[in-house]
Amino acid sequence: MPPELLALVTHHCRRINAYLARAQHLRTLHGDSMKQWQRLVLYALTDALAHNHLLVGTHAAHLQRQDLYADLLRRCLQSPDPDRYITCEAVQHLDGLTGAVPEEAAEPVWTTVGRHVARDGS
Repeated sequence: MPPELLALVTHHCRRINAYLARAQHLRTLHGDSMKQWQRLVLYALTDALAHNHLLVGTHAAHLQRQDLYADLLRRCLQSPDPDRYITCEAVQHLDGLTGAVPEEAAEPVWTTVGRHVARDGS
C-alpha cells in the first residue's frame, strides 16, 4: 500500500470522526434550542460528508491512474458514474499526495493540502 494513500485515509477518517463526534456532542451544548442544534448538526454532518466524498474520490482517482478496469472501478464505487466522485478537487488532492507538479501557475488548494497530508503522514 502506498504510504500517501494510508496518510490520505488516516487524515480524512480523523476529520470525519471529529465532525461526527461534534454532531453527537452538540446535543449537550444546544439541547434547549432546537433551531440552533439542527443548524449546527447539519453543518457538522455535511462537513463529514465533504471529507468522505473527497477521500473516496481521491482514492478512486488513484485507482483510475493505476489503470483499474473501468467496470471494476464502477463496482467498487457502487456507482455507474465514477465522475460523481472523481472531481477536479479529488484529482488536485491526489496530485498533492503524489508530488505531481500542477499545470497551473498557482498551486490549487487541494494540491497543497495533499502535499501536507503526504508529508505529515496524517
